[in-house]
Amino acid sequence: MIGSGNNKDCEEWFFDRIVRKRPIPIPGSGMQLTNISHVRDLSSMLTLAVEEPVSSNGKIFNCVSDRAVTFDGLAKLCAQAAGCELKIVHYDPKAVGIDAKKAFPFRNMVMFPTSFSKEILGWTSTTNLPEDLKERFADYVSIGRDKKEMQFQADDLILESLEVTVSVQ
Repeated sequence: MIGSGNNKDCEEWFFDRIVRKRPIPIPGSGMQLTNISHVRDLSSMLTLAVEEPVSSNGKIFNCVSDRAVTFDGLAKLCAQAAGCELKIVHYDPKAVGIDAKKAFPFRNMVMFPTSFSKEILGWTSTTNLPEDLKERFADYVSIGRDKKEMQFQADDLILESLEVTVSVQ
């Protein structure tokens, strides 16, 4: 989920590292797929479900964009939104001895179909990830998070095990 007012911290996880010129540690190959939706899509889907109670009653809908992005692709889009260079480091969580769920904001291999939402509710996604990430980065900077002091303990363990040096910013 992306957009102002949501409580997920996914794109910020990338921005936190990118603006500090830190490598982005991504578990696995980075080619895992995920879907990112804007909160406006969630609100429009909920509205349609309320407006169509007969069609939506007892049904479960996935509110996700109908366009997938790889973890590496998401990192690249975040770097573009921030206007910064990017260094991605891939790692095997088991070999490093770290729980990827605690070190990375996405589950491994997350891809949900949207056809059910489209067929039953007539819903369409409006998510434009490159543009939405630019909006999120502007929000990120406006609240001063780009200047906030941060600790990257899990990252440091991963990078140390891979013998990747990090310059102090």
